[in-house]
Amino acid sequence: MPDRALEGLKVVEFGSFISAPFCGKLLADLGAEVIKIEPPKIGDEARRFGPFPGDVPNLEKSGFFIYLNGNKYGVTLDPSTATGFDIFTSLIADADVLVENQQPGVLKGLGLDYDTLSKLNPRLVMTSVTTFGRTGPYRNYKGYDLTAWQGSGVAHRYVGEPDREPLRGSWYHADHWSAVSAAAATMIALAARDLTGEGQLVDISETDILTTHIMGYQIVTLYHLTGEHGARTGANAPRTGAPVGMYACKDGYIFIMPLELHHWHGLVRAMGSPDWATDPIFDVPSHERVEYADEIDELMAPWFAERTKEEVFAALQAERVPCGPLYNAGDIVEHEHMIARGFLAEAEHPVLGPVRVPGKPYVLSETPWSLVRSAPTLGQHNQLIYGGRLGFSNVDLTDLRRTGII
Repeated sequence: MPDRALEGLKVVEFGSFISAPFCGKLLADLGAEVIKIEPPKIGDEARRFGPFPGDVPNLEKSGFFIYLNGNKYGVTLDPSTATGFDIFTSLIADADVLVENQQPGVLKGLGLDYDTLSKLNPRLVMTSVTTFGRTGPYRNYKGYDLTAWQGSGVAHRYVGEPDREPLRGSWYHADHWSAVSAAAATMIALAARDLTGEGQLVDISETDILTTHIMGYQIVTLYHLTGEHGARTGANAPRTGAPVGMYACKDGYIFIMPLELHHWHGLVRAMGSPDWATDPIFDVPSHERVEYADEIDELMAPWFAERTKEEVFAALQAERVPCGPLYNAGDIVEHEHMIARGFLAEAEHPVLGPVRVPGKPYVLSETPWSLVRSAPTLGQHNQLIYGGRLGFSNVDLTDLRRTGII
């Protein structure tokens, strides 16, 4: 058995920012050899996206890029040139997977579409991440995470107050969810190739991914069955249970949801069974306590305020009360549980030195996740890949750099 789950798998990554790079990272972290292709001189868009040490932009110091591109080999290449095209196809001829997230029409314009590449390498699995996918009326529309987020229906249903306009989503959910789905679908396509001997095109639509993962319940159980599309509940929606919600602790917040009567009894015991909480008027199902919600919140507030969120969490866990403390980035980095699981990993970056990044998202007992190398500097492995693997001499590489091909 190999030391790493995907050892021996050869991947070419031709993409920028999040979706294709994160997909490539997920494969590289399990041992796949991922060769990341970036535009000469400017590199991946993520290199210009912070944070940067001292808040000074630098192509080699983006924390965002370093996180997304660990364990990869990095080369620069302009495949729009004749020589660049030949180099690109040479890499594809020996690859198992091509992961890309170019805007619609870009690969076809370069002569690097799946129909062309599959003739060169029939066993190739090409995973393509776009906003709307490769079929349908919107297949040629350019788009971004924000386009997929709005087009998926998620914002209309979940983000904002019911009597106000929907709000934009936070961070890049469409890009990240699509990357995870792309990695999983790629592995399924590779398993199919093992059975059939043939590769295939994996078509990932970011809009479809969000609609499936988040809106599936709404579409199947609500709209199809009732004709309703659902309304945003918002932060100020009428309460359907009490006490349910966010409560302020000494050092932050914790969310509790004691919906069942035995949950309420556990909460009362955790609080030391104060006299007010044992009143029979509160010993009813959660939805019947709603009329006393404000009074309960006021009576409970001192107990929460005198304790840290970890103290409250431990007390409620002991009584089997559904709850969850709200952690910020600092809490996560310093948390004993995350440290015990080895969540953070460290690698030596050529420019920044030792760098810590979020580590394993899962634990495989026999073929573990590992961070072997930090993200590459721009063109760091040109010599290794083009010289050592494709046979270009140092003189050739100098000419390729001078002419902007690499």
